[in-house]
Amino acid sequence: MYFRNTSTPITKNIFRQIRNKSFKNYKDLRWNAKNIEKDITPVRKDGKFYKFHYSRLDTNSTIYHFQLRNLLACPTKNDLYYYAQDSIRHYSPITHEFESIFNLDNSSWNNVFSLTASKNLVAIGIGDGNYILCDVNRPSHQKIKALPRVNSTDPQAASVDYTINYLKFLNHRSGNEELLIASNDFYCRFTDMNTLKYSYEYKDEKPINCASLRNDGRTLLVVGDSKKSKLIDTTSNVVIKEINEHYDYLFSCEWSPNGNYFVTGGQDKCTRLYDFRNMSHSLNVLSMNISSVRSMRFTEDNQYLAVAEQADYVHIYDAANGLFLREQVIDFFTEIAGIGFTPGDGNCLYISTVDTNYLHSSIINNYGAIMEFERCRYTMNDIFF
Repeated sequence: MYFRNTSTPITKNIFRQIRNKSFKNYKDLRWNAKNIEKDITPVRKDGKFYKFHYSRLDTNSTIYHFQLRNLLACPTKNDLYYYAQDSIRHYSPITHEFESIFNLDNSSWNNVFSLTASKNLVAIGIGDGNYILCDVNRPSHQKIKALPRVNSTDPQAASVDYTINYLKFLNHRSGNEELLIASNDFYCRFTDMNTLKYSYEYKDEKPINCASLRNDGRTLLVVGDSKKSKLIDTTSNVVIKEINEHYDYLFSCEWSPNGNYFVTGGQDKCTRLYDFRNMSHSLNVLSMNISSVRSMRFTEDNQYLAVAEQADYVHIYDAANGLFLREQVIDFFTEIAGIGFTPGDGNCLYISTVDTNYLHSSIINNYGAIMEFERCRYTMNDIFF
């Protein structure tokens, strides 16, 4: 590894020190890191939960907005979808090959802010407030839907931002598949995939950057351009809990699959864990290394939580007992576009990194990668600390 315009070699450890000191984490609000340090939960860093398995190094994966990093979807064990420079691509973990399933040849479509997928559909959130539904079995068949617009006679109509920040497919208790949409126009909406009509709407006071629905099908967690996290009863649209423990805007949240816990993460470089049965304060405050929390995922068996920083680091926590006291850190040198576990058994963790040549010049150039990590099955060392 070399610096530009010099032949002096440096080690990874030296470059890591330089990188950590030079990286500037983006803030929307002013806060002092020392105020957070007293809350940080100490964790053991000797976790060995996932091991490296494979890496495809020329994916051309990219991002459009530096704060939104949910651009990798893993709906099945055999399918991954991600955002490349000119298309939405399918990647096969079996053959390690990718192909474009939806070309973004329309210039107004090539500003993808969010991405999700189910077994049959890929949903793409666009900056102008449109979202595209693509049938994975018939990629040439797409449906384009637009978020509701403010009446053009409204004095503030021209200033409303309809950017779609986050998407996620839901399986409703009725059996209907729904699409959760969180957007900059202050709304979180559910769209029924059978009728393509909205089955639920919640309007907040701020843009919503991420949302997650509890396994009871009624408790909605939302975070956005605020320090506050909110829990909403979707049957009444009443805010049942408002939490104000973070120091900066929030961009990620997730319920544990068993519904007992939820986590929130943001630009104050920490993840906070809460017990739904006692939300008086956070159980754990988990610190990041250099940058904001941009995305997080649980395995479906509640065993592990993965938290992705904006760059360089993905943290994996042992979440089985609800107290995340053991951690594995995967580190590299580039921006992160998204993360995902294989559904069901969580056997693989996938990390999509950004094509830095497309975005900006960098000391370490790369063309984007999908890294695959395989779950380590239990040994005596895993069971006993």
